[in-house]
Amino acid sequence: MKSVALITIHGMGKIKPGYFRDLEEGVIEKLGSKQWDKVSFKNIQYAPILQGPQDKLWDAMLKEKTNELDALKIRQFFLFGFGDAGSLEYSAQKDPRKYLDVQKEIQNVLLSAFKECGSDPNTPIVLIAQSLGCQVISNYLWDAQNGRYIFSSPNTGPEANFLKLKSLNNLITTGCNIPIFVSGLDARVCFDPPSPNFTWDNYYDQDDVLGWPLRQLGKNYDIVHDHSINAGGILSSWNVASHGEYWSDKDVISAVSTRLIEHL
Repeated sequence: MKSVALITIHGMGKIKPGYFRDLEEGVIEKLGSKQWDKVSFKNIQYAPILQGPQDKLWDAMLKEKTNELDALKIRQFFLFGFGDAGSLEYSAQKDPRKYLDVQKEIQNVLLSAFKECGSDPNTPIVLIAQSLGCQVISNYLWDAQNGRYIFSSPNTGPEANFLKLKSLNNLITTGCNIPIFVSGLDARVCFDPPSPNFTWDNYYDQDDVLGWPLRQLGKNYDIVHDHSINAGGILSSWNVASHGEYWSDKDVISAVSTRLIEHL
């Protein structure tokens, strides 16, 4: 039986299924195989829910002979990346099917971890989110605490509490772009700490224009500890490409490992 759950959630854009591999390998090296065997390691994959329509639209754009498009790589990044963000926000307000599908994916992953941990609702959860995944999990926590969307029907009990992340002890965000979603609001309200010992560590690279510190969002975000790091190697650490390098960053791997060790 596992004694702690480590959950990952990816960011925006076209995501490789094994996006978490560098993190996994780094944490195993830090913990050792014996301790790692006590960890239920699960990975949220919401990209496929959105990628199909995006691929079809992209192909249609390219096939249309009257279209004149330059900077294709940048265009594709914006269409796939910010298309994820825009589509989820639209879905939440107009047609919740996609939004709910993402929440169902989160719950399916959590339920798998719950079972591996002996169906113990007090099993500590360490969750690491990247980029848009930070906004996705923030919305999930808000909805859980306010009975919205997938949580609109009252549900109690051990499994329900675990799915509501009531045992989320440690949230680690990387390349977080929550400020982009709420910067124009006068009052920015964060979810409440889901557990008594909850910690939130936010890691951003100073050259990553998609990754931001969070404490300045308002008093609700005083629970966040912001950390500036230098993610990536010689080709990416000094520019926006650092946004995709957090999964292999030594500081992030060390932080995740430290949090897990606290629960083992």
